[in-house]
Formats: sequence, C-alpha cells, structure tokens
Amino acid sequence: MPSIIDNRTNDVDPTIKIFDEFYATNLAVNASEFDIVYGYFRNVCSTAEIASNFTSLLFRISQQTGENVLTLLNNIEKTPNKLQMNRLVCYYLNSFRSKVALYGVGQIPVPNESVARNVVQ
Repeated sequence: MPSIIDNRTNDVDPTIKIFDEFYATNLAVNASEFDIVYGYFRNVCSTAEIASNFTSLLFRISQQTGENVLTLLNNIEKTPNKLQMNRLVCYYLNSFRSKVALYGVGQIPVPNESVARNVVQ
C-alpha cells in the first residue's frame, strides 16, 4: 500500500518562501541597547514606525556583522552632516538587504554594452 506524504514545501511559490524567510528572523536584543537605539532614531525620524524599522535594521546588521549595535549607532551619530549620514546608512542598507534594490542612488548606473551583451538572461 502506498504511503501519502504531505510535502507542502514543493508547492510554495519561491517568492512566498523569500518573504517568509525575511520576516522570520529572530533577534535576541538587550533591552537597554534597544532603548538607546530606538530613542536615537525616534529623535531623528518623523514617525515611530520609521524609527522602529531603522532600529530593527541596525540590530540585524549588528547580528550579521558581529559588531556591537552601539558601535554602529556611534558611527551613525558621529557623522558630520546629513549627507554623510545618508551615505553610511545607504551603505548598510545596500550591504545587508536584498540585491533587488539599490538605496541612495539617484541615477541608476548604465551597464557597459560590451559586457552586458555577454550576460545570459
């Protein structure tokens, strides 16, 4: 008698897998460090939701790099002006997020024609 195996992982759309895996990240966060980071972003961001998103992003970057979150926050705080701060935050965003988007770039780089034609799509 054949056995029936319920394997739903093959039936799931790859986009749904990526989305589910992105938001299934577990972080162990020190409460005092969270308060410090969230408090900084709450002062510089216009809404609590934006501050919350930047706070969670900084903790994810800290987890992936192994660097202390307060050191990362100190690097952001000591930037001399907003343009430098934007460049630093864009660096973090582009380094650790999906490669689909390129944040902080006003003009999309044009690929070299001789190289682009050799890329198989």
